[in-house]
Amino acid sequence: MKLELLALRNAAGASFAALDYEPRRARGVGLAVGHGYSSSKQNLDLLCGFLAAHGFNVVSVDFPGHKLGASGGRLESIDDLVATLSAAVEYVRQHHGPTVYTLGHSMGAATALVTAALDPQIAGAISIATGYGRPNALEALAVRGTVDLRSAYVEGLTLAEMAAQMSSRLDAALVQLAGRPVLYVAAQRDMMVSLRSAEELFERAPEPKTFALIDSDHTYAGENARASVLAWLNERHPRDEGSPVPRGMLQG
Repeated sequence: MKLELLALRNAAGASFAALDYEPRRARGVGLAVGHGYSSSKQNLDLLCGFLAAHGFNVVSVDFPGHKLGASGGRLESIDDLVATLSAAVEYVRQHHGPTVYTLGHSMGAATALVTAALDPQIAGAISIATGYGRPNALEALAVRGTVDLRSAYVEGLTLAEMAAQMSSRLDAALVQLAGRPVLYVAAQRDMMVSLRSAEELFERAPEPKTFALIDSDHTYAGENARASVLAWLNERHPRDEGSPVPRGMLQG
């Protein structure tokens, strides 16, 4: 695998960091990947590297305002998230081919759904550890003080503010995704997104859709979803064992 650190810009002109995972033997299918709130692209490194090892081109972003990431800046609204992931989609198209999926974990999963909904040329989406109706649940968690919502890790929107903005966009996004395949992954031991919330998102989603339940907590759901994500992608893009190794894919 070849790994390249990218410095990209979104449509608003804001710069952001991303990692381009280039497989030795590419299938001509790419993914633009977004992490969760307060996290960074490092959280999804094992998943991205795993998919690249199986022939998928992956570009994983650091969202703006996230202090653990390398993008800097400030997260003013969910439009910043969508603009960032959309720019990664465009990079994948230009450098790795037209077939692109969006994939995300938690906040990044909701961003992946909204981004795919806005771009009918995106082939489909993969949502890991997000659900429907989260703002009310987050408010309850904050009142009880049972979970650290980690707003200190983000310059800009709090988790509750981000989730409220995203929730208002999800219904329209689900309608726009009709006819394109989406994988919804829920984690059994998720303390941030309840199984019922994940199931409700899936129930509201249009066909074609697939639901996968994995043994994981919230933080490591991306890593633990590797087998489910690969199986879903393989169903749609089986590797042609007889095809030659593309030129330029031998390094790494």
